[in-house]
This record gives sequence, structure tokens and C-alpha cells, in this order.
Amino acid sequence: MSAIRELYQLQIIDSEWNERRGRLDYVVGRLGESEELIQAREAVTEAQEEVHQLRARMRQLDIEVASVNDKLKQNQDRLYSGKVRNPKELTSLQDEAFALRRHRSELEDEQLELMIEIEEADAELSERQARLAQIEATWREDQAGLEAEQGVLEQRLAALDAERDQRRAGIGDRNLDLYDDLRRRYGGLAVVRIKRGTCQTCGCTDIPTSVARAVERGEGPHFCPVCNRIMYGG
Repeated sequence: MSAIRELYQLQIIDSEWNERRGRLDYVVGRLGESEELIQAREAVTEAQEEVHQLRARMRQLDIEVASVNDKLKQNQDRLYSGKVRNPKELTSLQDEAFALRRHRSELEDEQLELMIEIEEADAELSERQARLAQIEATWREDQAGLEAEQGVLEQRLAALDAERDQRRAGIGDRNLDLYDDLRRRYGGLAVVRIKRGTCQTCGCTDIPTSVARAVERGEGPHFCPVCNRIMYGG
């Protein structure tokens, strides 16, 4: 096997390794909770807190209404007990009863409004919980797929590492140094294929016929006039 063909075979391995490594980095980056999941969970927590606050206010209103009712009962018991005969005191009790009833009415109106708010908040919470459950189910399925793909990619990369080491061991140091230098300078691609005198990477068609034929015979290295990479014509 010619040295150029050896370099081309090594390039195939390295190119696949780069592709698989990039995919693995992407997969690993997607492992863990997604932003969508975090936001959905936060939305549920926010809705739960709102419901909690509304219900706490309702409990407070219940206590206040019960307190007003107790005071009103005491007022009425005293007013109709027959023990109070002083007109001024009777008038004061009647005024107090009126104020207590008005305050109770205001509290009950607030309770009604709060009941509507709680109903709406409960509905919003249920909707957010359902959305969270859907997002979480999809996320778990995606995570399982990503974890499986991660295992496959890691195995393939290990195999490519072994194959690359074996290939490099059979290539001379001078050619390896040239190959590695070109890969560093040209984005990981050191060897390009030509067909019918055309570079399949940059599209160059200015390759002299004699050079193209030498490349097809495995001679070289010869370099593309445009992208400066080693040409392979096999």
C-alpha cells in the first residue's frame, strides 16, 4: 500500500473520530435537566406558592369572620338580655351590631372574590402540573436515548483510537509530521480525494494532467493548487 493511501486511510479514521467526538460532546451536553424542564418545574412551584398564599388568606378570613360572629353574638345576647336599660348604652350596642354586620359583609364579599381567585389558581396549577408531567416524560425518554447513544459513541471512539494507533505505527515519521501539520493548519483535513482531475474538497479543476495521473498512481505527495492539501486519487 502506498504511503499516500496509508495517509488517506488514516484521514478517514481521524475524520470519523472528529465527527463522533463532536457528537459525543453534544450528547453529553444534553444530559441532565433541560432548561425547558427547569422552567416548567419553576412554573409549578410558582403556581403552588400562589395557591398556598390564597388559601392562607382564606383561612385568615375564616378566622376573622368567626371572630366577628362571636362578637356579634355577645352583642346580641347583651342587647336582648333585658339587663341593659340605659338608652345610651342600648344605642351603643345597636351601633356596634350594625358595624359588626357591615364588617362581616365586607369580609364575606372578600371571601367570595377569593374563592374565585383560588378556583382560577387551582386550574392554572393543574395545567402547569400537566405540562410539567408531559415535559418530564419526554425528557426522560430523551435522556434514555442519549445515554444509550453515549455508550455506543464511547465504544466506537475507543475502537477508532486503537485503529488509529495501528495505522500511525505503519507510517513513516516524515509523512506523519507532514500529515499532522496539515491537519492543524486546515481544520483537521490533510488529505483530499480527486476525481477526474477535480479536488472533491475545494472544487479545484486546475490540477495539471501529469500531476493528476501521478496522484492516481499513488505517487507523491502532491498538493492541491488551491487548498494545499495532499491529494489522493484512489
